[in-house]
Amino acid sequence: MLAVVKSAPVDGPEGTSVSDCPVPKPGPDEVLIRVAAAAVCGTDKHIYHWDPSIRDKVTPPRIYGHEFCGFVEELGSRAQRTYEGHLEIGDYVSAEMHVVCGECPRCRSGNGHICDRTRIYGLHEDGAFAEFVKVPAANVVKLGRYVPLRVGAFLDALGNAVHATSVCDMAGKSVAITGFGPIGAMAAAIAEHSGATTVIVTDVSDHALETARRWAASHNFANLHAFNVRTMAAEEVKREVDAVTDGDGVDIVLEMSGAPSAINLALDIVRMGGMLSLLGLPAGHSVTINDYTRNVIFKGVTMQGIIGRRMYGTWQRMLALLKSGLNVEWIVQAAYDSLNDFHEGVARFDRHEALKVVFFPEGEKAANQRLK
Repeated sequence: MLAVVKSAPVDGPEGTSVSDCPVPKPGPDEVLIRVAAAAVCGTDKHIYHWDPSIRDKVTPPRIYGHEFCGFVEELGSRAQRTYEGHLEIGDYVSAEMHVVCGECPRCRSGNGHICDRTRIYGLHEDGAFAEFVKVPAANVVKLGRYVPLRVGAFLDALGNAVHATSVCDMAGKSVAITGFGPIGAMAAAIAEHSGATTVIVTDVSDHALETARRWAASHNFANLHAFNVRTMAAEEVKREVDAVTDGDGVDIVLEMSGAPSAINLALDIVRMGGMLSLLGLPAGHSVTINDYTRNVIFKGVTMQGIIGRRMYGTWQRMLALLKSGLNVEWIVQAAYDSLNDFHEGVARFDRHEALKVVFFPEGEKAANQRLK
């Protein structure tokens, strides 16, 4: 089978190959899935460029990819069931690619998403940028035909956005999103779909902000406000937010960038007693909080760190949102019919020309024929 492999511990095309690899053989508790569509994410980019932050997590050779959907091709002898029911050959599925131990105090208390023994497919195990991938049956999630392949390709990332937005009720609330990358864009779509009255977006890229404005216009959402924090001082952004919120501040801030300046802006613009949902990862791993006493303690804010997806409540919530009409297919801005185009796709993702880049190993038309 054709697969995208991190073949050597070096940056760029020299360290990544599109190679012929053996089709994996599922064990008794595993499922072999024919990959219909797979999406590039930030982690793939870090692996591609062999960033220092990823080197202790990946041992080449390793097949990339943890965002995908596909069709059950083969079942192990004990792999007839997933958490939600019976599995059959041909089922349309995705999978939770964080595999947890199931035994630690976090797992046993329903918090498997913070299991410290997590193994991630596409990092610790071979992933889904291939014609086939094998995963534990317990991690397989069955999908309805209401999930387009282009959306099924990035349910892992969408799940992050759903988790980040599910810690607070957004109906009738003002919501700010700091960082309009792929997950920030998904969060904006969820906020609008969930009944937020106002959505405020900040980013350092005019292109990202223009994408946000086009999205709002195409969905007839009039109450979007987009601010460039590269060209505007924090005090100026706060004045604009105060004008939008009648001086009260934002009810909910979804921090998606990891930039220390954005985290401090989030604390500055959130209202008294407001909510911060924090998903972005700071590059330097540490952040200095401006006026902690005023912005955190005296404001009485709630801050929630977000990692991964709750297993499997986030998946259930995400599929319910999609079934009710959540539209995120517009986030796919580049698609390829061959894994051989992986280098080009990553380059476009690198240049921020596409929020999401999706690959169809057997071609999009053929994959959609299987979906019918």
